[in-house]
Amino acid sequence: LDADGTRKLAWTTSWGTSTRLIGAAIMVHGDTSGLRMPPRVAPIQVVIVPIWRKEEERALVADAVAAVERDLRAAGLRVKTDWRDQTPGFKFNDWELRGVPLRLEIGPKDVGKDQAVLVRRDNRAKEFVPRADLATRAQTLLAEIQQGMYDTALAFRQSRTYTAATFDELAARMADRPNLGFVEAWWCGSATCEADIKAKTQATIRCLPFDRPEEAGGKCVYCGQDATEWAIFAKAY
Repeated sequence: LDADGTRKLAWTTSWGTSTRLIGAAIMVHGDTSGLRMPPRVAPIQVVIVPIWRKEEERALVADAVAAVERDLRAAGLRVKTDWRDQTPGFKFNDWELRGVPLRLEIGPKDVGKDQAVLVRRDNRAKEFVPRADLATRAQTLLAEIQQGMYDTALAFRQSRTYTAATFDELAARMADRPNLGFVEAWWCGSATCEADIKAKTQATIRCLPFDRPEEAGGKCVYCGQDATEWAIFAKAY
């Protein structure tokens, strides 16, 4: 029922946005070692991997881990400690595969030096950090990782975004598989033109972007008629 008490049809849509965005994140940021999660959306931002051999070492490390985990959580970070009965190497590989942005290693020697090891997932850079500075340094690194991943993804997209003034140019871009990407062009708004482009190139309009040329319009990339729509064409897989 509407606000006025009248029964009306509720128009709804479902785009599968959540699963599509998960897939996009994997495709854009993943590498040969697995997933790389952007820190802002990572369920776990820092994974703590305790390292020990003897039981007395485990107890020593456990106290330090508890204090570090408490400090990181107090700083607003999403943290998990991995106490599984597996080797450190197994855990390192497992968390790299899962894409956790930061790995924090603490062993008996680190406890003795009042420090820990921070390892970035994006470039695997490792550094030794005093325990008192861990929370602040982790926050800084997560911000750097987030910005770096964004900049890398944006640069790649921009390097694979082209413009076309004619259909021949658009078709050539769609046939260039090693450098395939997005093609921006004017479109007259005709469904027939879009259908013909799809039939000849397998490309369709992905969106009409808000960012567009300053001029009010141009010539349709397919039929050459006056056009006011700036469109992004690409192939779907």
